[in-house]
Amino acid sequence: MKKVVVSAPGSTMLFGEHAVLYGGAAIACAMEARIRVEVTLRDDREVIIRSVLGDLHAHLDRLPDDPTHRFVLELLNRWRSRLMAGVEITITSDFSHKVGLGSSAALTVAVAAAFRHLCGLPSKPRALLDECLVVVRNVQGSGSGTDLVASIYGGTVLYRPDTRTITPLGEDLPIALYYCGYKTPTPEVVARVREERMMIPALYDHLYRVMNECTQQATGAVRENNLKRLGRCMNVYHGLQDALGVCDKTLADMTYDLRAKGAIGVKISGSGLGDCVVALFDPAQFEGSNAIPELEGFERLPVTVSKCGVYVESDPE
Repeated sequence: MKKVVVSAPGSTMLFGEHAVLYGGAAIACAMEARIRVEVTLRDDREVIIRSVLGDLHAHLDRLPDDPTHRFVLELLNRWRSRLMAGVEITITSDFSHKVGLGSSAALTVAVAAAFRHLCGLPSKPRALLDECLVVVRNVQGSGSGTDLVASIYGGTVLYRPDTRTITPLGEDLPIALYYCGYKTPTPEVVARVREERMMIPALYDHLYRVMNECTQQATGAVRENNLKRLGRCMNVYHGLQDALGVCDKTLADMTYDLRAKGAIGVKISGSGLGDCVVALFDPAQFEGSNAIPELEGFERLPVTVSKCGVYVESDPE
């Protein structure tokens, strides 16, 4: 019996939301909060998936259309001729499934890497990205691949989807995430923005160009460790997200409250209409007993940038 354990980090988007779907660049960072998959080859063609979202028992040659495990099932459809047998897949996570944090991307990356390892194929980052991007787009219809890049490579990365260029930007940023308590699925938000763009496409395209320029300015700020400039870029990008219509009252209130508590930059992290806001703090101001502030009524998620992307935690037995 062959078994492998693979983990991949979750991620958070710092810049590039929405604009990345129209050719813009994006910045994301991998988080030291990981999804782990334990994959065991069986001696029959049964498939068993176990996770906090629920279990699934099926046959490799008759895979169901199950939205709960749609990313894993899409991978199984692609790999069943090479696996040659059924599998048991156990999924665990360091963070709640209710929070986004690139969980679908991290899961897709971890399972794809596990299948490659079991079949004796190398998990070269570029090949893994290409495969996982096809899976994500088949499942949800679109996707830039930015969260996949963060889960595969780790650290803070600049990603240009038009050229598939990946640039490491470092491994440490003084940021914190605050969860608003609900999340609108990304495909729904993207579809809503796309529909509204059709009314005034030229204006929206101009917004996307400004968003991309903001991402480029933020890239320079990260490289120079200029937190004041980076925070200003975050505040500007948040305003552009608001212009797209993806900032609701809860997110707006959280943003202004965190700025009042001393954050030098705050913006929506991700597609919007729920999930998290990301705040940047000056370490010189918040150290020792003067800890990074809480936000009453909302969960603060500790953020440590993961230096390591996807990796095999235990080899086949």
